[in-house]
Amino acid sequence: MKDTKRTLKWFDITEYEKEAEYLCKMHKEGWRFLKATIPGIYKFEKCEPDDVVYQLDYNQEGSEYKAEYIQMFSDCGWEYAGEFVGYSYFRKPLKDMKGEEEIFSDEASKLEMMDRVYKGRMIPLIVMFLCCICPQLVMQAAGNYTANTVLFWMFVVLFLLYLLIFYRFAKKYKELKQRYN
Repeated sequence: MKDTKRTLKWFDITEYEKEAEYLCKMHKEGWRFLKATIPGIYKFEKCEPDDVVYQLDYNQEGSEYKAEYIQMFSDCGWEYAGEFVGYSYFRKPLKDMKGEEEIFSDEASKLEMMDRVYKGRMIPLIVMFLCCICPQLVMQAAGNYTANTVLFWMFVVLFLLYLLIFYRFAKKYKELKQRYN
């Protein structure tokens, strides 16, 4: 029997809770999370099935002080499980939980994390959108030759994709604010 397993699963940047639930489910089925890579490939290793809580934190600044950052969670009993595009993964056996099941102490902490996601992931996307996608779309629409038609439709697709990403993030962020306020 194989000792490792790879799965393809996609979570957007606001679905950190769903991602944590997925990792918990896999561990309960006997697959311990090892790492995640682009484009949503998760690597697991065979283990004894166990109830383990996984939590994610988005903190790009944590990478500057990685040892202290990991130690802070370790002091609270959380095992560092890895990092992927700004998110840090932590796990803790359910039997070791003392009533607290989340790395965030309150709702304000969750909103602060979403603010960090916004600053770390959404602002660069907005800049790319405004500085690259929009101007290129306008330039390709104004062109007269055949190559512009292909490029125009490519930029239309990118434009719509970016709008979808912005909409999903704004919707999720608004839901979190309403839930936690």
